[in-house]
Amino acid sequence: MAKKVNWYIKKAKNWKNLPAPARPWSSEVAWFEKCIIDKKNKGEKDVLILGSTVEFRSLCHKHKLRVHVVDFSRQFYNILSKQPMAYKGKEVFYEQNWLTMNLGKKFDLIFGDWVFGVLNPKDYDSFLKSVGKHLKPGGNFIVRQPVSLTKKPVDLKEVVRVHYKKYMDKYSFYESSAHHVYHYRPNPITHINDNLDITREALKKVYHFGLLKQKDYDFFIKALSFESGTLSVLLKKELEYKIKKYFRIIAEYHGKEVSSSWFPIYVLKKR
Repeated sequence: MAKKVNWYIKKAKNWKNLPAPARPWSSEVAWFEKCIIDKKNKGEKDVLILGSTVEFRSLCHKHKLRVHVVDFSRQFYNILSKQPMAYKGKEVFYEQNWLTMNLGKKFDLIFGDWVFGVLNPKDYDSFLKSVGKHLKPGGNFIVRQPVSLTKKPVDLKEVVRVHYKKYMDKYSFYESSAHHVYHYRPNPITHINDNLDITREALKKVYHFGLLKQKDYDFFIKALSFESGTLSVLLKKELEYKIKKYFRIIAEYHGKEVSSSWFPIYVLKKR
């Protein structure tokens, strides 16, 4: 992983309190389940999950796949394993770095959620090569990843205005707008939002202007307190350019929820 990883104990312990889009939406989970069923019907049951995403683990156990999890910290895996999962079962856990992992096994499916986002973009090539080495012939890497749809800087006042005008009856501010806030003023060269103090200050300003409600401000400030290190979001076309050096994009899916256009799910096949 990057030298400084965007996960630490506080975040792992509080992960259960973060809603989508920090975790997959229900329509997105349904898409992953469809992919699982398609593979299972072909007798392809070996799955590797990058990170300890409980939604993916539960789904795989529901369909009785052979579940393997690779995370850089066994402690994080143990913490997340205590969080609610509708289905549980046997798992093989590897405590390894995604960039250099050598698991001695290949898989029919590899799942990832926000995995590019916790890496430095300069490490994407090493990451994609590493994932590719662990796919069986005909295997798929299926990944959900936030992207940027424009180079235009985020206008938080406008983001807040749109939320309360269009989305507040159905979604929280975090649910409708997290992708905008996390992508506020990233480094233009590295694409990394590595100075979250700027983001916090911007949220504070729209709150003090009376635009952002207290409960929404408090929730987001607490969510940002769990972040540390790398948080990268590339333009969609730039991410796809990097992916296509190593994989073919077989399909692209978007969920039905408010932030779905910013969260493509790619079904990838190794070149």
